[in-house]
Amino acid sequence: MPVKYWAGSALSLLVLSSAALAQEPEESAREAIERDLLENQRREAERADRTAITIPFEQVLAAPENIQLNIAYARQQIAAGDLKEAGATLERILLIDPAMHDVRVLYGLVLYRLGLFDRARYELELALDSNMLPAPLRAEAETYLNRIKYEQRQTRGSLTLTTGIDWDRNRNQAPSSGMVQSFLGNLPAEARDGDWAYVLSAQGRLVHDLGTQEGHTLHAEATYYHSDKHEVDRLDLDATTIALGGTWYSGNWSFTPRLRGGFYWLEGEDYLATYGGELEIAYRWNPKTRSYVSFRGEDEDFRATTNFGSGALRSGRRLSTRAGTAWRLSTTQTVSVEGLYMDKKGIASCSAALTPSAPSGCESYERYGANVQHSWLIGRGAFTLLGAWAERSEYDGVDAFVSPSTVREEWLYRARATVGAPLSLFFPGAPEGIKDINIIAQYEYETVDSNLLNFDYKTHKTALLLSKRFAF
Repeated sequence: MPVKYWAGSALSLLVLSSAALAQEPEESAREAIERDLLENQRREAERADRTAITIPFEQVLAAPENIQLNIAYARQQIAAGDLKEAGATLERILLIDPAMHDVRVLYGLVLYRLGLFDRARYELELALDSNMLPAPLRAEAETYLNRIKYEQRQTRGSLTLTTGIDWDRNRNQAPSSGMVQSFLGNLPAEARDGDWAYVLSAQGRLVHDLGTQEGHTLHAEATYYHSDKHEVDRLDLDATTIALGGTWYSGNWSFTPRLRGGFYWLEGEDYLATYGGELEIAYRWNPKTRSYVSFRGEDEDFRATTNFGSGALRSGRRLSTRAGTAWRLSTTQTVSVEGLYMDKKGIASCSAALTPSAPSGCESYERYGANVQHSWLIGRGAFTLLGAWAERSEYDGVDAFVSPSTVREEWLYRARATVGAPLSLFFPGAPEGIKDINIIAQYEYETVDSNLLNFDYKTHKTALLLSKRFAF
């Protein structure tokens, strides 16, 4: 008879990561939409660059009153991602000819991307007040002016709703060998179960500006995630997380402490509650490069459920450190690299009953790993995300019910590709409330290479989601 065997740590990792993964695509979708106008200018600059000779700065210095030369140079700098130099050039043009309102709009957009909201607002309002802008450019200027007004509000919030379906070729993480280990010997495992799920998530965020010159803020976040499996009902998941914190700035440094809580249910039964905190310290080397390190500690309180009767044994504290750097390669592409170290101490002792002399700690482990991610804002709101992960887990002791002599060790490898775009890309005439909905497709491959058969598995995952963000 096939054996249903679920590893405690594998299940807890699935529960903890499912809700978090739902947030990443929507963040990129929002950023992609916010950059559209600037990217239109960048693409125009690139098209001009393909037919023109690169303009050296010395040539601009030699002819400072040549407006067309300065415009071409500014577009060249935008295409190269040098927004500060582009802004300085556009400012010189406006000093020569203040009536060039299309240049003023572009200048306002560059200031917006540099985070200089007051100056950007002034330039855009001045351009709009001229009543000399073509209708399409006027509409874009009004859009960005509204975004600036939103960013300048002392308290602002957002709500993102996402829904769709996902499919997992190996939802139950059945071992690749078709066998599970036990102290009685190897037994046939439960067959791999490919399963669909309906997913729904809601992500809310409030930010309050403390009104300081440095830009200190307080923020609160709450998420809800629901996954209703078609066949593997014992993995139906509901999850709620909350976080309260703030960000304080000092020069190029930022400090973000947070208090966190999480509550998870499996098939409607209370399964896990987490309580803890986090501190992130970041340093911005320049406008394109940011490094950070975060320290996080949580107490994980697992509960026994109908299908996972030993759940409480997974309880314990979990400490982790992450450090990484993000590079903005251009106005459309970012690469980030991150390292991870985690230490989990579970209360379980899975060896005493059968092998009293063996080290305990089948739910305690050290984990270290790294990941690299690349985001690309293609234009017109479309984006891609590519990521790869590798993590090594080393457990403190044996699980005598699996193997009385082998301490679990494993590598997890994961690769993910995400692509998304607003519906307006496919249906330009869609109503206002519809065209900004993002459609997101995702594929993921995951494999665990373990020295114990029970934890050695492979799976393919796909998802198709619709997501919409509301700002207030």
